Amino acid sequence: MDTTTSSLSRSDRVGMYLTIVLGAIGAAAVLWTTVGRLLEVAPGRHVPVLVPFIGESAKLPIGPDGALVTVDVDQATVIVPHPAPATQFALVAEPIVVGLALLASIVLLCLFCWNLARGRAFHRSTTRIIFAGAGTVIAGWAVGSLFTTMSVNGALSAVSEYSYDGVLFSTDLTQPIVALALGAIGAGFQIGERLRRDTEGLV
Repeated sequence: MDTTTSSLSRSDRVGMYLTIVLGAIGAAAVLWTTVGRLLEVAPGRHVPVLVPFIGESAKLPIGPDGALVTVDVDQATVIVPHPAPATQFALVAEPIVVGLALLASIVLLCLFCWNLARGRAFHRSTTRIIFAGAGTVIAGWAVGSLFTTMSVNGALSAVSEYSYDGVLFSTDLTQPIVALALGAIGAGFQIGERLRRDTEGLV
């Protein structure tokens, strides 16, 4: 028998339910963005690809009366007329993987808030949700980064005819840090779950 009672106030529960609603809106936005990107890359013609650069510069007409000014270029959108098959595969796979990872993360967040609203904070299901969230974030980051790197290198190879040596691998370490934080939070909830079970055993 579940002896756990909700320790959340009415306003806190409303906040949890509001977060679930916002999560649903966010999921719709992710789905919209993912479908839009797929429609953009699926034809395989004149595909825009965001490419990072290191140590590159360009001249832009941003000076007085449109005078050219040299600026550092960290990233730019490259138009690939006809991507190679491997590049095209990566261009299609990348938004799918990232979109699915984001959707899964949002669903897990909503389930987490649902459990909290029902007073099931220190339960095994809540702990599993947190660890699943950490796994989803790290898996989405790893696979998404792989396809992003393939897309970037393929785009540079296509427009330069394999004569430009650009960034071989680029990634954002924010998501691994988030996954690590979720793992630590999950460990804390796991300890709370054990303490709850031990406390119930003394009653």
